[in-house]
Amino acid sequence: MRDVGEYLRAYGAYVSANLGWRRALTGALVWLAGMFAPMWTKALVQVPTWAAIAWMIVWALLGYLFAPYGMWKHHRTQTPGSDRPERK
Repeated sequence: MRDVGEYLRAYGAYVSANLGWRRALTGALVWLAGMFAPMWTKALVQVPTWAAIAWMIVWALLGYLFAPYGMWKHHRTQTPGSDRPERK
């Protein structure tokens, strides 16, 4: 849990310095909208259940692939002073 707290502090500093909170919140809202798009679409038109499930699985996997926590964790392990030396 200490890593998550450290990550949130680092992410807050990054957003404040580079993106701005408005852009970060817009990105989070777009991700949430994409996650629930099948549910909203099903309310309007007939969509097969398998298509809605596939959409949500793919959307979640894309979110995982582009997750900043994983990139931050990898970057932190590559910095000097970490437990493992950098391999080339």
